[in-house]
Amino acid sequence: MPALHLDQIGLPHPPLYRLRFRIWREWCFLRMVLRQMGWRVGTMIALLLGAGLLFQHFEPQKHLSVWEATYYAWSLVFGEPPEAFPQAAVLRVLFFLMPVLGLTVILEGILNLAMLLRDRRRYEPSWCRVMAASMSNHIILVGMGRLGYRAFRLLRRLGEPVVVVESNPNNPLLEEVRRDGSPLIIGNARDDAVLAQANVPGARSVIAATNDDLANLEIALDARQLHPGIRVVLRMFDQALADKVRDGFNIEIAMSQAAMSAPAFALAAVNPSIVGSFVVGGRLIVMKRWVVRSGGPFEGRSVGEVMKQLASSIVELHAGGAAPVLFPDPNTVLRPGDRLLVQGPYEVVSKFHDLVPTSATNSLHATDVA
Repeated sequence: MPALHLDQIGLPHPPLYRLRFRIWREWCFLRMVLRQMGWRVGTMIALLLGAGLLFQHFEPQKHLSVWEATYYAWSLVFGEPPEAFPQAAVLRVLFFLMPVLGLTVILEGILNLAMLLRDRRRYEPSWCRVMAASMSNHIILVGMGRLGYRAFRLLRRLGEPVVVVESNPNNPLLEEVRRDGSPLIIGNARDDAVLAQANVPGARSVIAATNDDLANLEIALDARQLHPGIRVVLRMFDQALADKVRDGFNIEIAMSQAAMSAPAFALAAVNPSIVGSFVVGGRLIVMKRWVVRSGGPFEGRSVGEVMKQLASSIVELHAGGAAPVLFPDPNTVLRPGDRLLVQGPYEVVSKFHDLVPTSATNSLHATDVA
C-alpha cells in the first residue's frame, strides 16, 4: 500500500496565517517578559514616588507638583542633582542613596532582560503557559510519540492551534513543536495542574495519545471534569475496552490503533489496488484504483453515471497527461486510459475487480509506491 508523506498532503493555509501566528507568539513572549520584569518595574516606581514625596514634604516652599518631585528623584538616579545640596538631613541621605538604589534596580533589570532575550529556552515553561492561557477553541495533544507527532503535524498543516503536553523533556520529537512555536507543556497530564496549564476550560478537544490505556482514560476523565463539554479523542490498544469506554463514559471517540490499522494491513494483502480503508458503522469502506479500458462498461459514460452504477464515489480522476482532479464534475465523460480513485463499501467495490486488467492494476500500484 502506498505510504503518503504528510508533506505531500495538499492543505490550504489561510492567508498570512503563519505571520499572524508568529506575531501572536512574540506578543505572548513580551507578556511573559513583562511578568518577569514586573516586580523590578514596580520597585523602581515605588522608589521614584517615595523620593518625590520626600522632596514635597521637606521642601514645601518650592510647591513641587507630583511630576516635578518625581523628576527630581529620577535625576538623582543618574547622578544629576536637580538642585543644590539640600539642608534637610533626610534629603541629604537621599542624594547619596538614590543613585545606588536606582541604578542597582535598573542595571539588574537590563541584565535580566538581556538573558530573557538571549535564552528563551530557559524561560520556555512560563512563556508556554502564557500562550496556552491566551488560546481559545484550541486542541490539546497529550503524548508526543509517533502517533502524536503525526497528529501534531497534520493539525498544524490544517492551521489548528495546538497545545502539546509531554512528560518526557528529552523526547527528540519535541524539537518539531519548538520549531513550530506551539505551546509545549512538560509534565504528567494525569496531574490536574498540568491540564489546567494547557487551558482545558478554553479548549475545543483533547487528544489522549500516550502509550498507556489507563493514563489516557484518566486524562480524558480529568479533562471532562475541568470542561464537561470538551470533545475527547482517546487512543486505546484494547478495542473491547475502547468500546466500553465510549459507551460507558460518553466519550465520543475511543480508537484502538490496532483496530484502525488492521483493515489497511489485511486489504494490502488481498488487493494491491486498494490504497486506503477505514470502518464506519461496522462497514468496511475502501478506496480503490480503477482504469477505464477501451470497450469496457465505463467508456463514454459520465462520472455521475458511474457513481450511480457503483453506488460509490469517485474521489479522483486522472485523465491522460492532465493533473489529477479531486471530486471531478459529474458531467465529465470518461475515456480509455483514465484512472479513477473510487471510494465505497468493500462488498460493493470488490464486485468490479474484473473490470480492471491485472497488469494495469499492478503497474499502477507500483507507480504509486514509487
